[in-house]
Amino acid sequence: MTDRPTVLVTGGAGYIGSHACRALAAAGYRPVVYDNLSTGHRGFVAGPLITGDLLDGAALARAFADHNIAAVMHFAAASLVGESMSDPQKYYINN
Repeated sequence: MTDRPTVLVTGGAGYIGSHACRALAAAGYRPVVYDNLSTGHRGFVAGPLITGDLLDGAALARAFADHNIAAVMHFAAASLVGESMSDPQKYYINN
């Protein structure tokens, strides 16, 4: 493993989350991405990637246990304005 503090970055395969991971790594942290890849891109992830959904409590618990998470940065959100108006329940549950 590593002695650098590990930060779980939900939505880390998306645009903002992937840039946050780069900044974390440059600042001496070890980012671990947790993303369901519904809108994120595997190619945006430079380090460890856990593919999973935020509603999967067991998968989240494994991520915390396996990676000794010190902090979480949450970027896993649906963000399409038009869709949020036509399907607000999806956004309420996810975000």
